[in-house]
Amino acid sequence: MKSINFFILLCCFAVNAQNKDIKIAFIADAHFADVYPNGLDIENLPKTHDGQPILIRSMESQLHSTRLFNENYMALKAALKDAVVNKGIKIIAMPGDFSDDGQPLHIRKLNKILNAYTIKYGVDFFMINGNHDPTRPFGKQGGKTDFLGKNGKLQPIMSADKLYHSNSTFENPTQISESLKEWGYEGIIKELNEYGFFPKEEYIYWETPFSNYNYKHYKFEFASEASKLSNRTFTFKAGQKSLPDVSYLVEPVEDVWLLALDANVYLPKKNGKGFHGAGIGYNHVMKYKPYLITWTEKVVKEAKRLGKTLIAFSHYPMLDFNDDASDEMKELFGSDKFQAYRIPNNNIGQTFANIGLKIHVGGHMHLNDTGIINTV
Repeated sequence: MKSINFFILLCCFAVNAQNKDIKIAFIADAHFADVYPNGLDIENLPKTHDGQPILIRSMESQLHSTRLFNENYMALKAALKDAVVNKGIKIIAMPGDFSDDGQPLHIRKLNKILNAYTIKYGVDFFMINGNHDPTRPFGKQGGKTDFLGKNGKLQPIMSADKLYHSNSTFENPTQISESLKEWGYEGIIKELNEYGFFPKEEYIYWETPFSNYNYKHYKFEFASEASKLSNRTFTFKAGQKSLPDVSYLVEPVEDVWLLALDANVYLPKKNGKGFHGAGIGYNHVMKYKPYLITWTEKVVKEAKRLGKTLIAFSHYPMLDFNDDASDEMKELFGSDKFQAYRIPNNNIGQTFANIGLKIHVGGHMHLNDTGIINTV
């Protein structure tokens, strides 16, 4: 079993199906942000030499983050060009954090860029969400306080009034734009509906953990009904609000199955007002989404029975991403350093290996690593 993690790095699998070599690229953690927004009614933004407004974050914000913001626009375009133009790849999967906090501004431009590749080159994209898309299951107001603005000062931009107040002399006055709110599941998958979240008639097969048909009796009409967000929900326990899960299985070309696992787990706040963000991954999946393990086991068995090549992908790694040095790192630096809380428990990889899953591609940690575990 493999868990591979990327940060705007391009990974390609070549699989043999029906005696045809099929290449599949994976681009994780794009954290795409639109730095050249069109129609954004915001004053005080820097401009290019030809007068185009640019929406970039300050260098300070990048130095204090686990990710970049501004360069990702160009990095994603370069990765797509490499995969599609240079390598001729027609299937690209994106294992989460494809956006910067699920903001409409960024999601819409991402859709435009991907759609252009679909139209010009016939590329099929398949996405699954990460903890930055969406940050909360039903969305929330948002914005950023550290865009670069007029006279080199920071420019706060919020999605609604009264979200942020500052009297700092280092900032321009706060401006409002709804395009900086943070979309929930519904808004994101509606905008990105062409990229695996919903079935298409040209797909050979498509299902969810909650659908009740099988491969033999598959019909597009069945999948369309199963794909409605109202039919893709679960609860932690009786009486709690249902939460969406947009996991799916798709056969885009004959004998190749892509299993997209939604490993986001949003725990309710103790005061009952909303949910926490999703950032732990499979340590929470094992406890709060056990049906995903059951479903994955079923999919693995069906893939083997039908002779399908199965590749799973999700945002979070299933294996230790520190090359089995996590215990030593905790002892040396402390158990709360280097994001130790995100390290998957040992039983996670073993569980998925034991049910027969052989390949899993993930991201989240912004590093490139390969983990291997054997069945017991």
